[in-house]
Amino acid sequence: MSRPFGLILSILPVMLFPNSGNPAPGARDLDAPERLQILIREATCAEVSAPWSAKLNGTSLSDALSSSTAARTIFYVSPDGKDTWSGLLPTANQQGGDGPFASIERARDAAREKGGPTTIALGKGDYYLTQPIVFDARDTGLVLTARCNEAPVLHGGPHVGSWAQQSDGRWTALLKLPPDEGVGDLFVNGVRQTRARFPDAPADGDPRKGWLFAAKCKPAIDIWDGNTRFCFHAGDLPDVVDAGGLVVNIVGGYRPGTQWGNDTLPVVSIDGAGRTVFTKGTGFFFTAEGSRYFLTGAKALLDAPGEWWYGLAAGELHYIPVDQSFPDSVVVAGVLPTFLKLDGANGMVVSGLEIRDGAPEGSGKFYTDTRGFGAIRIEHADGVKILGNNIENVGVGIHVTESKDALIAGNVIADVAGNGIYVGTNYGTFGKSDGSRILSNHIHDIGKVYIETAGIWFQAADNVRIADNRIENTAQFGIAGGSLWGSNDAVYNAVIEHNVVRNANQQTADGGAIKMMGEQADPLNSIIRSNLVTGTGHLMNRADGTFWPPGYENTSEWPSPISWAIYTDGKASGLRIEGNSLSDNVSAIGINGGWSNLVTGNVITGGSGAAFRVDDGTGRGWHPPWARPNRIESNVVSIDSSNGLAAYVHAPDHGAGYVQFARNRYIGNLSSQSFRVDPEIMRSGEFGSLEDLQKAGADTGSVVAPE
Repeated sequence: MSRPFGLILSILPVMLFPNSGNPAPGARDLDAPERLQILIREATCAEVSAPWSAKLNGTSLSDALSSSTAARTIFYVSPDGKDTWSGLLPTANQQGGDGPFASIERARDAAREKGGPTTIALGKGDYYLTQPIVFDARDTGLVLTARCNEAPVLHGGPHVGSWAQQSDGRWTALLKLPPDEGVGDLFVNGVRQTRARFPDAPADGDPRKGWLFAAKCKPAIDIWDGNTRFCFHAGDLPDVVDAGGLVVNIVGGYRPGTQWGNDTLPVVSIDGAGRTVFTKGTGFFFTAEGSRYFLTGAKALLDAPGEWWYGLAAGELHYIPVDQSFPDSVVVAGVLPTFLKLDGANGMVVSGLEIRDGAPEGSGKFYTDTRGFGAIRIEHADGVKILGNNIENVGVGIHVTESKDALIAGNVIADVAGNGIYVGTNYGTFGKSDGSRILSNHIHDIGKVYIETAGIWFQAADNVRIADNRIENTAQFGIAGGSLWGSNDAVYNAVIEHNVVRNANQQTADGGAIKMMGEQADPLNSIIRSNLVTGTGHLMNRADGTFWPPGYENTSEWPSPISWAIYTDGKASGLRIEGNSLSDNVSAIGINGGWSNLVTGNVITGGSGAAFRVDDGTGRGWHPPWARPNRIESNVVSIDSSNGLAAYVHAPDHGAGYVQFARNRYIGNLSSQSFRVDPEIMRSGEFGSLEDLQKAGADTGSVVAPE
């Protein structure tokens, strides 16, 4: 066993904090995402004799689900049904005169007419939706679920057939859609295909390939013009006669040179002589020299296997197959960003369904609610339960806005364009989504289109508990919470615990695994504890198009990649970061701008950057009367890199009292350069040893231990 993982295992019993009220190890096993999903499906399917009880005993849901003892009317739905039937039979009778309904909408309407406790039970097969199914206050307490041992699949668009091969090897199919609609994504045998683009997407999926890089504009443009234009190098762009429908997918940020977000901006025009692309920009997003981008949306760009293009005027899909088996494939046109909308439907339950193949809208900034849409979208509906569903190839998995006490548990959410789960508010109304519980979900491959996203994103939500989730392969964040707009969307009393976050921040230059924001500028009184975080990375290119090496961090350069396993930002204060195991990330724990945070009992191994990084940047000039120093104490840190930093403190505005170190145990390659502090308080200057830090009065009782 290698030393870092041996160290983790030796510290693990201490890390789990027996005094924090954690469940016993057996309960942890039952709450594993795959296990809990199976139990939920068995406990909540339509015909189960004792729903929501014995099968969930001993899990985190044993006291969270309750089933009314009143008998429920079950309305059945099947792809083989008819809406003229009664819906009271699971299959057609022998006479063929009665059986299940064909549509969920008809079953919903029948449940409203019947009244009382009602279940809609979906039978196995494929349901191709062309409009969102809307539930409201009339559907309070309704259960929408699968029949036991059956697998209903809801697709976010029509099945596309009758393909015709053209002389150039392309295939076409007629698909008439309303004038205000379009095809968001195309799926062949359940796999998302590539909208026609230039440059072509890399065949090996390497995120460092398939980009163009913006040139420096000559003459230089004003910084604010970076919202609506960027310049290109001679010979970069193909000849596109008509810019209509053309979209640029570009990576940039709040300031030119940063690369922490992206947007999909419609192209207004292209000035070939001036080598400038003009776009419908936003007030938030900036582009500059080195911003990476690709073009999409024009028929002229359709030239590679796996690419498609839709012509709305002609109502025709064009596709270049990957292989010769295409004529036998199942093709779905993703047109719906929202499949199920629960608006005022308090206490409704959605369980055991597969929801897939929708449109990618949901986390782009142009012409969208930034955190909007959602394959399952919950608005102003309290006590909703989303349990044991598979959600794949959609824009946003589950969206909760201004709805209290939501329970989201045991779902698998994968390959989404934006966020996996969003819990929060609408900008302008700022209603709260307090009391949400997000438990034992498996969330992976997040941010396939929009990189400024998270596996779980929450704001305007107090008393949230996020526990036992497994989150893997995210473009930016694994879990991100807290306020973006000040007191309007503040978060208090959040608990983030026992989650596993692997390979976060794979696409941006500033992100991480677990992040808390605090723009409201008062204590969050929240805790991040007993999580396992590994493999947090970054992706950033220089102005010339070359990329920084993986795992690179150089605190002397700006702009340069920033990557954190756990960090606070935007004046986030009053957090307890406790007992987490952080291995093979870039930087481990960062504090940016806040006060009165406690970092204790964490185990840090294998990082390439600073184990602790503290910066007063987002809180410069801000020193509230309740402020206390940030404390970093009783952690175990293994420094494996020959030039790795144990800690970097950059607090020129607040001084050395901004952070205090105590009783940490350091192992490995410490040297006279292992601690960096600005302002210079150590006799050795900006860099120094642990002894130098202690003589400066910034550390008490920490030791360098033998390996």
